Amino acid sequence: MTEFFISMYALLAMFVLFAMQRNQREQRPNPQMVTLVGWGLFSLSSTLAILLGAVVLALMLGLHMPLPAFDAPLF
Repeated sequence: MTEFFISMYALLAMFVLFAMQRNQREQRPNPQMVTLVGWGLFSLSSTLAILLGAVVLALMLGLHMPLPAFDAPLF
């Protein structure tokens, strides 16, 4: 299931970046939906980065917390 979410995130991110790059090259404004999806992906990325950074900081400071065990390897 993790692989599915990672591939969907990558697919959406590539679509948004390519659409914005093409619109900039053609000097057109971006559609509102592309902008909203871009902001959503930015919010998701920022939130995950802050949460994972907090987990790493807690582990570095010696807080013992149970981490989820993944059944299948990511790679």
